[in-house]
This record gives sequence, C-alpha cells and structure tokens, in this order.
Amino acid sequence: MGLEFGHNLGLRRALRGLPLSPLVPGYGRLVARQRALGLRHIGDALVERGRVLGVLDGVFEEGGARRRQHIGADRLRQLGAARGGAYGPLLAQLEAVQLQDPAALRRILLYQLVELLQAHPQGSDPATAVALGVSPQEAGPLVRVAAAHLRLDGEQRRAVEELADAWADGKVRRAAGLAALLPAGGGGDALLRGRLAEIAGRVKEADDALDAAREAEKAGDARAAEGCMLRAARLASDCPRALLGLVRLHRAGKDDPAEPPEVLTVLPAPETVTVALSPAPPAADAVNGTRVLRLTRVPGGPTGITEITDLSPAGGWVDPSPPFGQEVRYAALPLRDGRIDGPPVVSDVLLVAPDVSGLRSTTGRGRVEATWTEPSGALGVRVQLVGPAGPVDGADVRTGALTATGLGVGAYVLRVHCRYRSPDGAVIESAGAEHPVSVDPWPTPVDRLDATAAHGSVRFSWSGGDDADVRLVAWPAGPPEPGAELTDDPARPWPAPLPWAAGSGGGLVPPPGSVTQVSALAVLGPRAVAGPGLVVECPPAVAGARVERVGGGRARVTFDWPAEAGEVAATVEQDGAGTVHRVVARSTYVREGLYVDVAPSAFSLTLSAAPRMPDAVVVPPPGGAVRVPADIAVSYRIVPGARRALRRGPSLLRVTLSCPGEVPDDLPEFVLVARSGNGRDPVRPRTPTDGTTLLRVGGGTLSPGSPVELPVPAGLRPPYALRGFLLGEGAADVRLDEPSPTTLVVR
Repeated sequence: MGLEFGHNLGLRRALRGLPLSPLVPGYGRLVARQRALGLRHIGDALVERGRVLGVLDGVFEEGGARRRQHIGADRLRQLGAARGGAYGPLLAQLEAVQLQDPAALRRILLYQLVELLQAHPQGSDPATAVALGVSPQEAGPLVRVAAAHLRLDGEQRRAVEELADAWADGKVRRAAGLAALLPAGGGGDALLRGRLAEIAGRVKEADDALDAAREAEKAGDARAAEGCMLRAARLASDCPRALLGLVRLHRAGKDDPAEPPEVLTVLPAPETVTVALSPAPPAADAVNGTRVLRLTRVPGGPTGITEITDLSPAGGWVDPSPPFGQEVRYAALPLRDGRIDGPPVVSDVLLVAPDVSGLRSTTGRGRVEATWTEPSGALGVRVQLVGPAGPVDGADVRTGALTATGLGVGAYVLRVHCRYRSPDGAVIESAGAEHPVSVDPWPTPVDRLDATAAHGSVRFSWSGGDDADVRLVAWPAGPPEPGAELTDDPARPWPAPLPWAAGSGGGLVPPPGSVTQVSALAVLGPRAVAGPGLVVECPPAVAGARVERVGGGRARVTFDWPAEAGEVAATVEQDGAGTVHRVVARSTYVREGLYVDVAPSAFSLTLSAAPRMPDAVVVPPPGGAVRVPADIAVSYRIVPGARRALRRGPSLLRVTLSCPGEVPDDLPEFVLVARSGNGRDPVRPRTPTDGTTLLRVGGGTLSPGSPVELPVPAGLRPPYALRGFLLGEGAADVRLDEPSPTTLVVR
C-alpha cells in the first residue's frame, strides 16, 4: 500500500491530492453542529476513545480488536444509534453526505485536518497530526503534503466553503463571485476545477440569454423577451438583470382567460409587511413552489433584491424588516424543481411608511389622553387634534402619548402621522391614523367640605359642585383621591348617600359608636368626580348614669362602662360656673371612681365615650345627660327654752332653709315627730308615722335667711325622742340637715 498522496488508492473517485474545498452543500450547518459539540474536526465524532483515523485511501477507524474498519454509511448509522443525543443531528447529516457522494466524507475530513495543520505553529511535525487523532503511520505523509498545499486566506476560505451552497441553490452569479476569489486552476483540486468550469459555462449561457432578451425587447417582441429572461433566470436564479427584466415584462393576465388572474397583495403593519397570493396556492406549493422577492427602489442606484422566506401563520409570507421610507414592490415567481418556471405575479408599489399601532384614548373632565406605539423606523410623529372649533393648540405631545386639557364638550378627531427619512434625505409621512374621540360633560367637583356638630347631629356644608348632584357618601373600601374621575361601572358602583336619620336644624344623626369617612361626590349623569372628605365620629352612648352630691363641693358619678371604649369624658354644665371636662380611663374608674367638682346650684352632667380619631368631627350620641337639681337644704334645731327661776321655759323648733338661687315653688312640708320610750333611752322615730306629730311647717313659709321658730308642745311625758321629716313631691330634691341625735332627746 502506498503511503504518499498521488497513488490511485481506495474507492472510486478517491483523491489523488488534497482538496481545496469541501464542495458539500450545507457545510456551514455541519460546522455549526460540530463546534456546538466542541469537536476539532468531524473525525472526533467517528472513532471511539483510544482509536485513530486512517485517511490516505479512505476513512478508517484503526485500533481495538478489529484493527482496521472502514467508516461508511452503515458505520455512521451505527454510531448515530449508539451515541444518539446531541451527536444525532451531526451523524445523520454526515450519513446523508456519504450516501450522496462516497468521497465527500474524506474530502471534508482532509479539508479540516489540513486547515488545522496549516494554522498550527507545529503543523509540519507528525506529532501534531497524531495529536489530532491521525494514525501514526499516516501522520508523516499528511503533514508533508499539507505543508506544501496551497494556503487560503480568510476570504478565500469563506468562498470555498460557501461555493457548493450557492451552486446547489442556483445562485450562479454569487457562485461566480466566489469563484473569482479562488485560483484559476482550482489549486490542484480536480473536483473544484471542474465545478469552476461548470460555473463559468452557466454564466455564459445566462449572459447569452440576457443578450437575446435585450434584442427581442428592442424589436418589440415582449413575449420572446420574457422567454429569454425566463431562461436566464432559470440558469442563474440570483441574476438581478433577469429577475428585474421578468418583473418589468410581467403580464397582468394569464394565457387562459377562464382562469382568474393571480394577484399579489401587500398588507403593511407597523414593523412588517405581509404578502399574500390570491388565489392562495396549496401550503406545500407556498413553501416549495413559490419564490417571493422584495424589490427596493434606490434613487440613482441599482434596485435592491431581497428574498422573503418567512411564512405567515395566516397564509402567505412576512417581510420581517421592510426598508422604512422607501418604495418597494413584491414579486412571486413560480418554481419547479427549485427553478423559476414562469413569469412573476407582481404587487403594486408600496411606500413603506406604516402608521402607528394601538392608537387608543381616554377622556375626562375637559381632557383627552391618547397613547400609541410608533414603528421602530419612524423618526417621530406629527399629531393633530381637531375639535368643533378647529385644530387644538397647546396639547402636550411626547413619545407615544398625548394629553390635551381645557377642552370644551364635543366631538374631536385625533390624527397621527409617522415621519420617515427617504433615501434621498427627504422626510416623508405616513397616510396617518385617525381616531375619533368625544369629550362629554362632567360635573364641577366639590372643592371644600365642612361639618359642624350640634344637638346630637352633624350639619354639612360645601363649596363647588354647582352643576352637579352632590352626594355625601362613605366608600366601603376607602375613598378615591379628590378630583378622581369616575364613571358608572357595575364592577365598582358608587355608594348610596349616607343612610343617616334627619336631625334638628337640617343635620344628620350618625349611628352611636360609628366612625365614618364621609366624602363628597359630585354626580352628573353617568359621570362623577370625587371630592374632599372628613371623619365624623359618634362615640357610643353611656348607660346607667347616676350622680350623687357627696359634700365638699363634689359629686360622685357612676355609670356602666361602654364596650370598646378606652376613655369616658364627663362634661358638667352649670349656670354661672361654665363648662368642666373630665376624662377618665377605665382602669382609673375601676380603681378610684369618678368625682367632679360642682357648685350648690343645679347642673347637667353628660357622659360620652372619648373620641378615638384625633381630627374627627365629634357628634355626642343622644341621651347620656343627667340633670342634677340645686343643693337645697332644710336644717332644724331644738333650741332649749330660757331658765326662769328653777324651771326652764318651753323649747323652740328652729327650721332654716338654705337655697342657692331662686326658691322653687314645690318645697316640701317639714314635720316634727316625737316617740316616747319605756326605758331610759327612747327610740328615734323611723318614719313620719312612727310617733306623734308635734309640729308642721309648710314649705311656703320657708325662705333663705328667715328661720321659722315654733314652740315645742309640752304635753308629752319625758323621756322621748324627736325627729324631723320632709313630706311632699319635692322631698327627694331637698336635703334634710339633721342635728346630733343627742340634742333631740328630752328627759
């Protein structure tokens, strides 16, 4: 077996020298998969660990029990089944390449090994080839021939790797451009030299067809010119002259008048253009049987041609990046076996100047707010708001939004034009998006809300809301901000007016124990404006209030402590003494009770739970007031009679009235009762009937500062005990001031 390149070894079409190009369609995709796996070359995927590659007369795996095994399609299939996973797509592509051309696998492997060796600093050392996985017996010949092989620069390497794809796709003009970058003779690569000759021949055929088309067009034979252009396009699918000639010469109708004409429609969107063929072709034909091109008009330059391959989910094609500010046309060319097979269907001219999208608006009290989304290629927008009185000036326009205030009621139209830069530097505008909007009447909001508490009710007053139905409401989930604009929304209905009972003076009576955030709401039809609010608190009522004068200018107050109250306030109103407030905490009340300082005159005591909200308008609950009469006292004394010789004269009863202020008309009657005793210590009378009535003093005879004195009858036999009582309706309101019981015993 020869160990130098140049021998006729291995399979048919085996290489005599090193390849200058892989000449495999899809090579770029293959390399991307290889690099994603971290492989240096495709040979790393073809052999197991510990084995090496033989490349002189084919691709072999050497080592292990089977010393030498050829790697063909069957072995590639076995490797794909064994490794699977991430290696599956790469090995499947290599299998397809091998089945199409048995020599292609070795061409790819040698091309990659030579590239690695030429780029390595020690590429001429056989050890470098061995490190790359090459058999030690073949490493020497490989590095010698690689060192003498033609070296490619970056642009030439790109050309040899893309050449097969351009040729397979029928892009002969591109293939010719790539071929021009390579050595004329193919650098010793016979297969490449043959391919370059095929490209040159195809280019000449296409040029001849274009020349024939030009001559036919000059002679006025449009059909013959179209046929020649079609032949040139089939020979070179990327020939701009042929493609543009077909578009220029395209016929609007078909040869068969019975068939409906095909129409290519374009639907511009903010960022894309959708192209649809009508009647729509079957899905398979849309993908494989039609080629869609975008033709861009460039002033003073060649027309740009871009192939559109993205399909629309709704049918047709999508141009993902149309040139903003430029005129374009789209052409759909039928294909057969991947080649152009007839004249194109051409769309009308489209100026790529899309309008804004998502244009929407909201209205308020004399206000319009609008938002939109501008296409990415737009320079900006020109916005115009036109109302009943003409264009509106002073609107605040910013990126993607507009706010106009101070508007009158009526119908308005919002127009938004996008601005684009054309190729010649001019600024062009889109057709413009229009959006009608109506400014409806809104109520004047309430700007101030006040409340005054009096006589157990609260009276409200406000300013503003002159043209509205002003409602006082309590929002269940917290009030909106003052000035918030509200519409009649079933999802969040407006609360009903306060359900409080009417009080005196036009006020409202809040429920005892309530704390209410009251807000003003100005309503006009289905629209309302939230107004200011305040807090109204009606503390819980205090039950079981009792007041007792205890002397020393004080009164003891007892009551039932209201639930959930932290403090209770006591208010004393007394003529001539003003108003006295006293606040007591529950712990203090339980420990010490509640005492208030009072004068002898009548007074009123009101008890209420202390308010919990510091800034609330406090409305005392109804009731809770106790009226305490003036401290009226009747005192009596037994004044012993004067001594006359050895005997004492008759005793006197002295009755004195103490009354601050005016004397009431219903003063009780005073009676003096005596009770005799059988022993040394007589028993005091317990009731007015428990004894003998000695004297009566009518209430009308009493007056402050003028005591009444009456002699005590002397018909009783000592010892006996005396005691005075008050009788009548007013007795409970008059205090009886009694003397010491010892002064009331007569012995």
